[in-house]
Amino acid sequence: MPIRSLWKSAIIGMVTVIAGIALVAGTWALDELVAFVAMFMVARGALHIVTMSFEGATGALAALQGGGEVGVGVLLLIWPSPTLTVLVVVVGTWVIVRAVVAATLVAATRLERAGWRLQFMASLVEVAFGVALIARPSGSVESTAWILGALALFDGLLEMVAAVAFTPVERQRHLQSMASPS
Repeated sequence: MPIRSLWKSAIIGMVTVIAGIALVAGTWALDELVAFVAMFMVARGALHIVTMSFEGATGALAALQGGGEVGVGVLLLIWPSPTLTVLVVVVGTWVIVRAVVAATLVAATRLERAGWRLQFMASLVEVAFGVALIARPSGSVESTAWILGALALFDGLLEMVAAVAFTPVERQRHLQSMASPS
């Protein structure tokens, strides 16, 4: 991730954490929860699209992630009276697919990544969130909001940590690659 995108990633992480807090702290009716999650996904996807670099495999995945989040949000907004099942299946499936793709990318490029094991484990945790969301043992709007909130908090904190954890060695390597003519 280019240096100039790090603060943008931190902002996306902060927005995601704020949404997670709102989901956990709020008392939600089903239609309110669906509308909030849909608008959050559209906003987060749009932020990814307009702020992230589209260079390399990571950039391509950022574009797909942004487009996918916007698509999931729009689907939830236009679905005629979505049920709790629609919400959890659509969002849970998206979370699982996104996490599996991220884990695959991390495993395939592990030699180029510092801390790849942690990134891989984070993807596995996201898969667990997606499965928990779809399984939703109590089947209530409140438990769904809690799982979505916990997922948003986890995702947001990961994005903020990734923005801050850019090591001086990686920063120097990036600056050298920008300075050398292609």
